[in-house]
Amino acid sequence: GAVEVDGQRVPVRAAAGGGFIATIDGRDERLHAAANGDAVYVQLRGRAWRLDKVDPTRGSGAAAAGSAGAALAPMPGVVISLHAAEGQAVRRGDPLLVIESMKLQMTIEAAADGRVVELPFAVGQTFQRGALLVRTAAEENAE
Repeated sequence: GAVEVDGQRVPVRAAAGGGFIATIDGRDERLHAAANGDAVYVQLRGRAWRLDKVDPTRGSGAAAAGSAGAALAPMPGVVISLHAAEGQAVRRGDPLLVIESMKLQMTIEAAADGRVVELPFAVGQTFQRGALLVRTAAEENAE
């Protein structure tokens, strides 16, 4: 239905005959996209881009063993907003914070019901790839 580009919502719909139509600045623009694993290749106005799908809650296999409930930064960026606080009960899918990396904003959500136990960055602070953005701990009776 839509994607976010440079902080702006861009409506996108499937086009008859293949491809997609994106409404940019009030004008419909035809684009083509093809997915290959975690990469999406987009062609628009004669230019092509490779976009990598990023799941910020998925760490590397080595890091995952010791980081249950941890969301690690997929790339360097800045914290745009906080939607939770340390000690707060959260439900799976609740937004915890919004980050911006390479002009792309991503909402980091709770992966499971629990409590926020660590939220090391404040709004406006920058972080490096692999930095701990938030850590939650599962609780049976999170409220």
